[in-house]
Amino acid sequence: MRVLDEVADAIRIARGGLTVPVLSVTGIEEVFGGPVTPRQWAAMQKHLDCPLPPMEFDQGHWFRLDDFATVWDLVAYVARHHPDWELPAETTVAAWREAQVFAGVRVELVGAGNLDAKDVVREARLGRDLGLS
Repeated sequence: MRVLDEVADAIRIARGGLTVPVLSVTGIEEVFGGPVTPRQWAAMQKHLDCPLPPMEFDQGHWFRLDDFATVWDLVAYVARHHPDWELPAETTVAAWREAQVFAGVRVELVGAGNLDAKDVVREARLGRDLGLS
């Protein structure tokens, strides 16, 4: 689930930060409510710590050069750059919604515990693994 969680968090950041609604749609443009901007694309690239394909400006619009139609396309791409990140067991709307919820919870845990977000993963036993107990 790690790669899906990180994609959900990258999209949360690109969409504006802390409080964004959990969505059931999985289309990239549906998630963003329209075409992704270069600023949003750069924010996702920074969070995911992997190069995303460049965007191209043509006739007043930005276009992604590679075909990232859904969050699952982005998950598959990011997984190739982070083979140590666990893939989701299933590509369902429920899994996508759960990842978005986790991304929001992680923000709160990081803030409340003054933790490094990279240490707060689903597999972590917060008390033991993060030195809280």
